[in-house]
Amino acid sequence: MERGKTDDGEAQRRRPDQARSFMGRGPFTEAHELVFQVLTRLQREHRGGAAHLEEVASASGLPPEETSELLHDLVTVHGLATELAGSDSPDMGPRFEVKPRM
Repeated sequence: MERGKTDDGEAQRRRPDQARSFMGRGPFTEAHELVFQVLTRLQREHRGGAAHLEEVASASGLPPEETSELLHDLVTVHGLATELAGSDSPDMGPRFEVKPRM
């Protein structure tokens, strides 16, 4: 087996309370996955446009405070999303989008 690669059984052997971790990026929980999937879906529905925090919270069924923390992690810890600077008039709060893949 190559160094750095894991066998397919590792995920099955991991305890259910252990969250996946991306090499030094901290845990990626089921809640992170939910918010990421919702953000991806909303961005697709907006034809590539960003989604507001309140919209992501509502669609994910999570409180806005928890959703904000999870989105912050997706932006700063996991590098999977981007928070856009306010360009709404009037200001509708933070907007987020999935980072483009290469």
